[in-house]
Amino acid sequence: MLTPEEKKVVAGISFAVTARMLGIFLLLPVLSPYVSKLEGSTPFLTGLAVGIYGLTQALLQIPLGYLSDKVGRKPVIIGGFFVYILGSVLGGIASNVWTMIVARLIQGGGAVSSAAISLVADLIREEVRSRAFAKIGASISLTFAVSIVAAPAIAGRFGVPFIFFLTALLSALALLYIALLVKEPKKHTETIGNGYSFLLKGEVIFINLSVFLLHALLVSVFTVVPVELINVYGLQKAEHWKLYLPVILLSVLVMVPAVAWAEKKGRTKGLVLAGVFLVSSSFLSHLFVNNMVGVFLMLLLFFVGFHLLEPTLPSALTKVSGRHARGLSVGVYNTSQFVGAFAGGVLGGVFLKSGSMVLGNFLISLLWLFCTLLFLPKVRF
Repeated sequence: MLTPEEKKVVAGISFAVTARMLGIFLLLPVLSPYVSKLEGSTPFLTGLAVGIYGLTQALLQIPLGYLSDKVGRKPVIIGGFFVYILGSVLGGIASNVWTMIVARLIQGGGAVSSAAISLVADLIREEVRSRAFAKIGASISLTFAVSIVAAPAIAGRFGVPFIFFLTALLSALALLYIALLVKEPKKHTETIGNGYSFLLKGEVIFINLSVFLLHALLVSVFTVVPVELINVYGLQKAEHWKLYLPVILLSVLVMVPAVAWAEKKGRTKGLVLAGVFLVSSSFLSHLFVNNMVGVFLMLLLFFVGFHLLEPTLPSALTKVSGRHARGLSVGVYNTSQFVGAFAGGVLGGVFLKSGSMVLGNFLISLLWLFCTLLFLPKVRF
């Protein structure tokens, strides 16, 4: 069980991450149409405004994670939130596409994920760390579920700038919570082996490769499935939440007790294997059930697997990486995640043209599963 102090840490980080994710998820279905109507907008600049956030996130995860090892977690997190709030306010007042691009660039500069994950790992005992990450992951998933339902209504009633300002306000509250109520962990000055050589350990490479593949598959699915729902199954975009919402809620309901049980029984490796197996099975199921029911089954199995892996992988990483450079190792992990998301977008574009998303992703995930079966017995998480 988490102690009261650990619960306070989880609550604070969950709120901080949720505030950030809420801004991303609420903007996801409404930002592109809004930017396309701004002064000076072109299709390319619209895409740039939407995507440049992820680029700066990817570029800054490692340096800011490394910085948090040197100056402390909280200073980096607080500084990152100030940057994110500035970008959000600028996005709210942007009247032309170039101002919006700069705003999104600044928003992405608040890349605090590495420091935040490291803060959780520093302040939460190893034996309950996966449970803590599961709670944070559940809050993110529920935020996504609420956002895809609420975003069009909020944007329609109050406008897209309101979402930017709302994000800035929530981020300011999260900043105050972390600054005042979450303690700064002690710095760790010990080294392990040859400095940062632990980054080349098999366990660390496997975890980074796994999060790369997980997010590549995720983004490729969401590049193709929304288009197919409209063009193949006649389900209009405004109704997609009817499919996504139950899938996400059901997968979260499975994830939380499963992670708690695996952590209590010391079955982390089994949870990783189950997650990869379910991801691979999701695409296999749709190969056999090629209709709307098959889409639902694919998404359900995929998200159960996704939610089993999402808290387990970073928890495992913090156990096998050096405490003196935890921020750096998590920065590499987060960069792998963002690069995977970029690769998934490219892959999704190829699949849109070829119509081979299910088969292609099944072959990729099958190779991942094969590597997992070979590698897991040799590692210790």
